Amino acid sequence: MRFIRGLLGFLLTLILLASSALALGSYAVTESISEGAVEKAITETDAVGMLTDNIIEHNTINLGGVYGETMQAILKSDAMTDFFTAYTARCLQSQVYGEEMEEIGTDDLNAAFSEGMDECLEKGIIVMDQGERAMFDAALNAAMPNLTKGINYVLDQMDLTSFVDEDTAHQIEIARTATSNEVRYGAAGIAILACILLFALYWRSKFGMLLAGIMILVTTAFFYALSMMIDSTVDSSGSGLVLSRQMLYIMISYGSMRAVRMGAIIGGAMIVACPIFKLLFRR
Repeated sequence: MRFIRGLLGFLLTLILLASSALALGSYAVTESISEGAVEKAITETDAVGMLTDNIIEHNTINLGGVYGETMQAILKSDAMTDFFTAYTARCLQSQVYGEEMEEIGTDDLNAAFSEGMDECLEKGIIVMDQGERAMFDAALNAAMPNLTKGINYVLDQMDLTSFVDEDTAHQIEIARTATSNEVRYGAAGIAILACILLFALYWRSKFGMLLAGIMILVTTAFFYALSMMIDSTVDSSGSGLVLSRQMLYIMISYGSMRAVRMGAIIGGAMIVACPIFKLLFRR
């Protein structure tokens, strides 16, 4: 009987390891392409700063030389940073999920510049009266088609959103599969079922709860090691990596650490709950 219980426990442990790794991996991939991941990558690589400098260098935003300084101030506003961050996130997500990417549209860019202008006026970075603002808006609207074309050109030249190349095509295909609802919820369901069976198998001693928690933490440790390895690669390579690859590595590290937090909470909760359940059921 002990042998059978031990064999069942071993098999359930293997199933829990595999299913929890797949569930956490799916979660990690999903988080890696979230807007939070892109924002972290953009912040750490100063991608928007480089984008802004390149746009200025290409004389894309001078509006005939009249509003050059004003446009530079708007480009460096939080509103424009958020706009480019959101756009980059959408581009990456479209590549991962095999969807068609779209260039920045004139209307969206116009709205972002207007929001950036409002921010700069509110902070006192730019000073304009209502008449001057109306003249600026008219000049911006007239130049917006060329401005949009110029910014899209700079984005294309920087490869800011070109994360898919020959080296990553296979990984992207795996990511597409791993983030499907069937895989995510299926793996999570199997992991939950394996935990329940382990609890039932060792109900008297509550060892199954402890074992399940330890296995989930073991899986979590893999994602922590992956994140540390990627961070080490980025730190050691420095400027030797192209911008898009630096951002991709940072985003994968971000997603892995989110999976670490999730796994640590679940696994830690099971381990803490084990002695509590022992005391409760002993009474």
